Amino acid sequence: MINLTGHKKILIVRLGKIGDIIIASAAIESLKNKFPDSDISLFTLKKNKDVLKYNVNINHLFLTNKNFDLYFKILSLRKYKFDVLIDLNDDPSKTSVVLRKFIKSKTTVGYNFDEKNKPDISVTQQAKNETHIIERMKSLLQAMNVELDEREFIPKIYLGEIEKNEIYEIINRQKNNSKIIAINISAGAPIRYWPVDKWTKLLNKITTTFNQYKILILSTEEDQNIRNRICKNLNSDSLIYQNYYSFQHYASYICYSDILITPDTAAVHIASAFDVPVIALYPNYEWNFISWQPLSKKYRSLKSNTESIADIKIEEVYNSFKDILTEIEK
Repeated sequence: MINLTGHKKILIVRLGKIGDIIIASAAIESLKNKFPDSDISLFTLKKNKDVLKYNVNINHLFLTNKNFDLYFKILSLRKYKFDVLIDLNDDPSKTSVVLRKFIKSKTTVGYNFDEKNKPDISVTQQAKNETHIIERMKSLLQAMNVELDEREFIPKIYLGEIEKNEIYEIINRQKNNSKIIAINISAGAPIRYWPVDKWTKLLNKITTTFNQYKILILSTEEDQNIRNRICKNLNSDSLIYQNYYSFQHYASYICYSDILITPDTAAVHIASAFDVPVIALYPNYEWNFISWQPLSKKYRSLKSNTESIADIKIEEVYNSFKDILTEIEK
């Protein structure tokens, strides 16, 4: 095994979505613990900047768009003369091959997708329909002889005190000793949007039966209209209103909630980072259902019978809510 001790300048690459970065942050923390004197850089997409705003384990952040800018940035990184390039992307990619070729670090680490172009330290990727993404990442770290604390190797988010305090004050001003169910309605694809009428019927049923809970409906700024359509059909006394849209505020809302219901896996990983009980809705893709399961101690996962979560029944979600509520109140 190649010994990475003494390799000071480490470049980590993760060109994924928000959920990918939240999972990758667990690996970055483990690497910083293993090599505390190292200078760690992360190369990722510009849209992930707010997620990483307060990550204390990253010394330098290099951001790119997924177009021609990506290859110009790769060429510009070469001048930093990194000792180690760690590619956390777990799909075969021409970009990964280009990175290893042009950055010319002393040692490369990544998944082995091609025997002709494999990194110096590599592992064969486990099947996506059989393993969670975090298990696959563990195997890569173990190949680098990085010891893992299983209790601590969970999704990681570093929140800013200003944003946390702003959300804490809003929630405590409105909750009046109630508990909070956060409902994330936004997602990264049309097949992950649950119909407005289903959300409305579910939430009316929950607040009628469990009046100790208030509803916090979260969305992106682009989905305000959908959120407003749901809210207008609910009792306003049962609602807590979203005031901020930055990622840091959004994650803080989930952090201070008692339960989350979501069709979006980024929200699932935010809940997992803070061990918030979660009910997650998935389309009928087995690899996605297995790879992106919640890692909170208490959760329920519901998979549609079709490629759209619209086919998940109201009763399925409601019964999952009752089940998880029983676990919480034990």
